[in-house]
Amino acid sequence: MTHICIFPNWNNDAPIYGFDIVCGRNKVTGAFHDYSPTVDWEHPMVNLFGDFVSELEWRKTRELPPWAQAIFSKHMVAASNVKEDEIDQVITMALDNLDTYLEELPKYTTSSVDTALIREKQNRYCYYQKQNPHTPKVMESLGLPADDVKHFIEDCLFPEV
Repeated sequence: MTHICIFPNWNNDAPIYGFDIVCGRNKVTGAFHDYSPTVDWEHPMVNLFGDFVSELEWRKTRELPPWAQAIFSKHMVAASNVKEDEIDQVITMALDNLDTYLEELPKYTTSSVDTALIREKQNRYCYYQKQNPHTPKVMESLGLPADDVKHFIEDCLFPEV
């Protein structure tokens, strides 16, 4: 399991970059990618992400649960049982969108933004991410103790600040 998030500074209202990939012994069971909005659900970067992924197709998509619908954009990529011939598309998508994200991010840093609001919305994202029941299940299936998993998710992976 790989879970990557990039949070903008609190003086930047850009969305959060997120990419997850979950693999079993013989297959990729899920791939998830988004520029998740915080303050502005129609942020230019969210719409740019939508343009990038609008042409991509997956054999099997996933319905997002309520906790995910609360934080992910309408352009969220949620692919299930990713086939071998789709792996290159997943990797290219994530890397190209990472390059674009890092290039676009500085454009939205400003001193006129409400830093308390950005902090609140980023904490909201963390709160809902911690509602994902799959993250602890996967970690525990790898043999990690439940208490360590809880600590990691609460305090390391998605700490509210």
